[in-house]
Amino acid sequence: MELILKIEQLSFAYRKNLVLSGINLALKPGEFTCLLGPNASGKTTLLKCLNGIYRSKQGKIYLGQRAIGEMKQGEIARYISMVPQEHAVIFAYRVFEIVLMGITPYLSLGQLPDRASEERAERILGKMGILHLARRYYNCLSGGERQLVLIARALMQETTFLVMDEPTAHLDFKNRYLLMKELKKLARAGKGVIVALHDPNLAQCFADRIAVLKEGKIIAGGNPAEVLTTEVLSAAYGIGIRVNANNRGIEVVLPE
Repeated sequence: MELILKIEQLSFAYRKNLVLSGINLALKPGEFTCLLGPNASGKTTLLKCLNGIYRSKQGKIYLGQRAIGEMKQGEIARYISMVPQEHAVIFAYRVFEIVLMGITPYLSLGQLPDRASEERAERILGKMGILHLARRYYNCLSGGERQLVLIARALMQETTFLVMDEPTAHLDFKNRYLLMKELKKLARAGKGVIVALHDPNLAQCFADRIAVLKEGKIIAGGNPAEVLTTEVLSAAYGIGIRVNANNRGIEVVLPE
């Protein structure tokens, strides 16, 4: 049976400040889903609810037949890995050690990673194009390099779903597209990829499905052709936006 991550009537508030309201969304393995919306629209909060970091008393999130609210964090981590927007490490860990930490949910107390896990970490670092950083200290890397390391660590978890909060934020033009291509490959290989983005053009190029948030509510959802319209994007971002097709039929989103 396909393991579906399903959100039903989810609402979430920081004290009395309502951040999410009535969210309904189904996320499937093999699909690349993008969350779009302006700052403070609720994207990061929604991702943290999906990963069990935030627990809401209103609405439910189901992983298959089980409610995430009833699962322990370590158990959730076997199915859902998350790459946060910002990540600070107090201690001086090397990149290889950070990536190897991805198998922590599968280790018992006091158990150390075996040689097979170390070899897999090396392969993932190589696939991400950052094997040369393996012995570098994580805290000495650039923002973009750190982001790639965190993605490598998430891949070490071997989860069904990969949740990412603005993974392209610190990457240059080239690496943004290379990263999105790798995420698309992961989705095609069967992983459910859920990404919060700021750039509608990236979502248009790579997403299978898009959900647009505004003020904590999903105002549009579906495939890119249905969602990335002048009307929806202008309403979401509060500015005039036009969607043009170039000579290859690829639509480009531009502010007026």
